[in-house]
Amino acid sequence: MKKHIWLAIIASALGFFVDLYDIIILSIVRSKSLLELGVPEAELLSKGVSLINVQMVGMLIGGFIWGIIGDKFGRLSVLFGSILLYSTATFVNAYAPNFEIYLLLRFLAGVGLAGELGAAITLVTEQMPQKYRGIGPAIIGGSGMLGAIAGAYIGGKYSWQFTYQLGGGLGFALLILRLGVLESGLFNAMKEKTSNKGNLRLLFKNKAYIIKYISICVLGFPVWYVNGVVMTFTPEIAKAWGMTEIPSVSTVFTYYFIGFTFGDLTGGLVSQYLQSRKKAIRLYLSLYAIGAVLFFAIGNQSLMLYYGLLLFLGFCVGYSIVLLTLAAEQYGTNIRATVTTSSLNILRATVIPQTLLFGFLNPYIGTVQSAMFVGLVAILLAFWGLSNLEETFHKDLNYMEE
Repeated sequence: MKKHIWLAIIASALGFFVDLYDIIILSIVRSKSLLELGVPEAELLSKGVSLINVQMVGMLIGGFIWGIIGDKFGRLSVLFGSILLYSTATFVNAYAPNFEIYLLLRFLAGVGLAGELGAAITLVTEQMPQKYRGIGPAIIGGSGMLGAIAGAYIGGKYSWQFTYQLGGGLGFALLILRLGVLESGLFNAMKEKTSNKGNLRLLFKNKAYIIKYISICVLGFPVWYVNGVVMTFTPEIAKAWGMTEIPSVSTVFTYYFIGFTFGDLTGGLVSQYLQSRKKAIRLYLSLYAIGAVLFFAIGNQSLMLYYGLLLFLGFCVGYSIVLLTLAAEQYGTNIRATVTTSSLNILRATVIPQTLLFGFLNPYIGTVQSAMFVGLVAILLAFWGLSNLEETFHKDLNYMEE
């Protein structure tokens, strides 16, 4: 592959590293940051849900904003603009004086975080030769997961203020590397051919397109179920289970994202080997379902089983990077960034209904049973979504939607 393609992959991989670091640290430092800001211990769960959800709302809104910008003005405009916004908000977050400012900054960070990965996947997918298209996203995904591991380690070892300062600083440093990245050739070729770029109406022009877009989005439910429900609220779940040793949230995230790293890397390679995005996703999703059953059946028997099963679940959700490649390949160049970026952040925002459902059911059926029910719904929706999507491994991406 050419030098400019490798530069795009490296810059995108490092961008996703910072992106996931910034997303994950909220869950890691949730309790200690809120306590230092004067939030009563009895309100840590409710305030924590509010912070996570407002960050996800920011991502949801930002996904559409950055997607449209990417299709109208280019993929690079998103890569620069989004990292500037979320790095600034994350750095300033270290100096939040109260919960209300904390909430506002996580919303702004969420808007910025929305653009990073979708634009990167779109850019790299369009630049790579068809037969190697799954490799670039696999490298990006695997590298990005290391950012989550770094976030879990830093957040667990150092102060919450330093954790946010480092995240913002890493983002600013990355801007320099991005100066050498070239714009997508397919986007440049498309610019003069149509003015119908980033048009949301093209996503919903008929029933088949609506179902396809919804299917992409619900395929991500299992990914954010583990992240937003099981891991974030590990202390509450472990206590309800009666575990004598309560798993550390930072350690849980570390194990999960180590698995996720290898899952992303192998997921892309497996899709290349099978020459099928859908077969690779189906394989990993099936393993995920088995892992979820085992987690709730025996996960409370020891600390190492708890960690080990989350490691396995992390590996299984490695299908998410293949899903983003599949999403990018479903649509034409003039709305590809809009689809990839917006659907990615709807995937992330699925944590909102899942945490709300978890919180609603908790008083009625208990913490563990609530988590089990939400997980079952997530898995069933994901399999339904996969069944509605077309195979795109051999698809030519040089076309437009009209």
